[in-house]
Amino acid sequence: MKALTVQIGIFGRTNSGKSTLMNFMTGQNVSIVSQLPGTTTDVVRKQMELNPLGQITLFDTAGTDDASALGSARIEKTKGVLDSCDIMLLLAESGKFGGFEKELIKEADKRKTPVIIVISKTDLKMPDDDFIKEFKLQSKYVLEFSAVTGNRDGFLNALKKMLTEILPDNYMENYTALKNIVKKGDTVVLVTPIDAGAPRGKIIMPQIQAVRNILDLNACAYVAQDGEYPAALNGLKTKPALVITDSQVVKKASEITPKDIKLTTFSTLYAADKSDIVEMAKGAAVLKTLKTGDKVLIAEACTHHASSGDIGKVKIPDSIKKYAGQNAEIDYVSGGDFPSAEELKKYKLIIHCGACVLNRKAMLARLNKAVEAGIAITNYGIAVSVMQGVIEKVLEIFPEALKAYETAKMR
Repeated sequence: MKALTVQIGIFGRTNSGKSTLMNFMTGQNVSIVSQLPGTTTDVVRKQMELNPLGQITLFDTAGTDDASALGSARIEKTKGVLDSCDIMLLLAESGKFGGFEKELIKEADKRKTPVIIVISKTDLKMPDDDFIKEFKLQSKYVLEFSAVTGNRDGFLNALKKMLTEILPDNYMENYTALKNIVKKGDTVVLVTPIDAGAPRGKIIMPQIQAVRNILDLNACAYVAQDGEYPAALNGLKTKPALVITDSQVVKKASEITPKDIKLTTFSTLYAADKSDIVEMAKGAAVLKTLKTGDKVLIAEACTHHASSGDIGKVKIPDSIKKYAGQNAEIDYVSGGDFPSAEELKKYKLIIHCGACVLNRKAMLARLNKAVEAGIAITNYGIAVSVMQGVIEKVLEIFPEALKAYETAKMR
């Protein structure tokens, strides 16, 4: 799963060798290489194994010094990659280091993203000591690279050594709110309806990840569809520590669940795992205040063809109209097309999906844009729980979030 890998972005001037480095590292012709500036027009992604670090995701970005009209669009996409990258590989040719590179480092520093500087095309010109010294004022991590004379194993081994130093000791440990709720030997019941929107032969990512997190905590996962949920409860010899349900059946599951058993939704867990659940809970209080003409943005991290019962395109808009009793105006964005903080100011509320395809850093970047714009933000699971009248039950395991919601609701 890309969202759980170490994500490394390759940045630099147009024609500095970014695509060549991508191909060199992967050992494949992943990116098109040409002497023509601006050959890379969009972000190219590729996963590879970098043992013992495990799987990583590489991003080959377009040059951010392109002054053309099309170049400005490329630059925006490239800057968007920075929001999710754990590491920046900054390419610079020997003798070419100035304000442009320093601005990229500044952008990385804003996001607390470590920078490894790669001096490229060393077969054409080797860097002198003064040039390397200048680089090391910006980052103590400096590599040299040539696709012509360089040794791939040597380069990757040097890179792995730097990554081991830069990344925290627990960088591969997936953050999960469940570790504060579920303990060894507990049983967790997962209510996972298989509806028309579910991928054929599969269950959706939040459900898969919940099962893995439960197993990692040495607890037991008991999975049932909503129709079999009562039988699942009755069949257990011991009371489950927690029930996690799909948001679309949260009201039904809540009515069935005994009051002394905690219950939440997959998407609500993602609000804690991927972002700031306190901020998300606070934002959900805005749902009741929506009026006709207010603008609401529904944002999804992935791109998919919506079915007739799609939660983002159909169910949530219908629920908003019924819950608020007003006709709010709904806009949609998907994939990487998330607006800037300035563009978000026209909205009263943002309702984001669970963000299963984003890592925590990327989702926090989106949340921070909303906070910067002064716009309330929540996610699907929390919003649906509010509109179904079960938010207090769903947030019981997150007391700070519940308090934030109740406080915001009183304003």
